[in-house]
Amino acid sequence: MTPRRDGRWRLLVDPERPTLLTVLFWADLAVVVVTHLLYPGRSVAGFAPLVLLLGATVLLWPTLRWRRGSTRWAASAAFVVVVGAVTVADGSGSSVFLVLIALANVALAFGLRPALLATAGLSAWLGIAEVVVVHKPVDDAVYQSVGVMLFAAFVLGLGLALTQAREARDRADRLVTELAAAHEELRAYAGRVHTLAVAEERARMARELHDSVGHYLTVIKVGLENAERYRERDPDAAWTDVRQAKTLTADALQEVRRGVRAMRPPMLDGRRGSDALRELARSFDGTGLQVDVRVDGDERELDETRELVLFRALQEALTNALRHSGGSSVSVRLGFVPGAVHLAVSDDGHGDGSRPRGFGLTSLAERVRAVGGALHTGNEPGGGFLVRVDLPEPA
Repeated sequence: MTPRRDGRWRLLVDPERPTLLTVLFWADLAVVVVTHLLYPGRSVAGFAPLVLLLGATVLLWPTLRWRRGSTRWAASAAFVVVVGAVTVADGSGSSVFLVLIALANVALAFGLRPALLATAGLSAWLGIAEVVVVHKPVDDAVYQSVGVMLFAAFVLGLGLALTQAREARDRADRLVTELAAAHEELRAYAGRVHTLAVAEERARMARELHDSVGHYLTVIKVGLENAERYRERDPDAAWTDVRQAKTLTADALQEVRRGVRAMRPPMLDGRRGSDALRELARSFDGTGLQVDVRVDGDERELDETRELVLFRALQEALTNALRHSGGSSVSVRLGFVPGAVHLAVSDDGHGDGSRPRGFGLTSLAERVRAVGGALHTGNEPGGGFLVRVDLPEPA
């Protein structure tokens, strides 16, 4: 159970108060009391007034605050005055640490300038009290005041260092909190980017299915409806429609299989670079395409973003060659030059004629531009179709 942070608890422990000051406070109080119990008559004002002043010191102790920005200046001022009175009434000099603790409280709670003013005022007050109340010589009073000021200067330096350490820790805590918040925000952004990327890929797949499989199913549906309508009036025409529907069904199934092959991930079994491209090329075995993958130059490892762009480029080029070119052979060249990498995919088909750039090539161009590259597509002079991707490498 967490103790309540009320006055009774602060008598012993305050998280904002340095532990050393707490130990010194209670130890010095004990020394003052034991001194006057063992050596009665040392107090200038008598034992009973001294006990009352010590009691007031104990009552003021839990009201003090020890962090910069405190508004309890009245409590700190009262503590300084009471401790000064204890020092004068003590007469034994054993209460000097109470003075230093009071000045340390002012330094920690209000800063260096108020602490210097409190030190000067308390030193002057002790000097005057020693002359007027204790009837000490002026030179002895001045010597004692100077000694208090020297000790106070040392304590104020420690207090200032402690304050700076606290402020540095608070700044570090704030930075850690801000970094944690920024990290969570970046994680949220990464999740959104992933969601958008998945949505974009799903949209592309939906478009491909609509343009290919959807077309086949529409034609098949119309053919079967015609066969059903003319099955008795013209059985031969009906069976012709059925056979055509069967052929189109096989073509649609082949189209789905090609799409499944094309959607295989880029890092197959940990493969990267040209190995991943060759694995993708092998996935088109059995489709009628002979794919030859070669590497020009010294191959080097690329970042995952550029490897993914190259993989998607080859995937799109092979799919288009299979669907539109009418060729049987595809040449793939992966070239490495200083500061750049190139991928050229060409087939031996009849090219794309006057077809406009489709959704797949448009999406690929966006991928390439996103990494600062360029996509070039078009018919080759000797026939066939060329897809070329030029990607710069980061310095």
